[in-house]
Amino acid sequence: MPPAGMLLGAYVNPNESWLGLQDDEQKVTTFESMVGRRLDIDMHYYQWAAAFPTALEQWDATNCRVPMISWAGTRLEDVNSASQDKLIRARARAVAQFGQPVFIRWGYKMNGDWFDWTAGRSPDTAAAFVAAWRRIHRIFKAAGARNATWVWAPNETALPTESWRDPRRYYPGDDVVDWVGIDGYNWGSSSSSFTWRSFSEIFTPVYAEYAARKPIMIAETASTEVGGGKAAWIDDMNRALSSEFPKVRALVWFDSNKETDWRVDSSPAALDAFRRLTLSR
Repeated sequence: MPPAGMLLGAYVNPNESWLGLQDDEQKVTTFESMVGRRLDIDMHYYQWAAAFPTALEQWDATNCRVPMISWAGTRLEDVNSASQDKLIRARARAVAQFGQPVFIRWGYKMNGDWFDWTAGRSPDTAAAFVAAWRRIHRIFKAAGARNATWVWAPNETALPTESWRDPRRYYPGDDVVDWVGIDGYNWGSSSSSFTWRSFSEIFTPVYAEYAARKPIMIAETASTEVGGGKAAWIDDMNRALSSEFPKVRALVWFDSNKETDWRVDSSPAALDAFRRLTLSR
């Protein structure tokens, strides 16, 4: 955790494509030039069975960034049955051998309904998720992967909203969580399921629950241009981080043109606002 201030990170994939290591590196350095500073955290996504760390994490470490591995889950019953222990142990040993600081964000958005490991499957998912998290953490610890920092990252709201999707039910325990991450987006009117919401409206509930216990990371965020003023939203985020969210120690922007245009340069005004944020952090 930084002794003061806030780490700035991003997932940089503006066109939602992947053309190899050199292409990924160029995207990151282009983003850094655009926003006017080096990233502290470079986030990468890996499927459950994919090998990591890769040369990309080594490149990050060489260039004074901390990589964040957003590691997709799998069926929780498979993790808890021990059938995946060999794979988990291999990843743990690789992380230990890597030797550089790395954030591990396993099983993100577990209170949503998008993935094999998420709450959409059944009300019993919470206990299974907690058991799976603790098992994976235990294997990494046994492998000597003390350079791994564990980020538990629920979605900012349960979707759908049944009570058993409450993110608190999925918290695996203070002893196995280093940071609490929060994933949340301002979808505006780009999706019929949402309305325009401020940064504070999105992040206050989970922040209020955990800020006294753990350092907080905004682990995924961005805003659309559709339905409001994105530049003003970013400026308001910058203000709120200082006045309402003092325990947020890291923010990771999702820079991609995916469901909507989340990129910081979706408009000149949005980019100017993001540059103001980077200069103040």
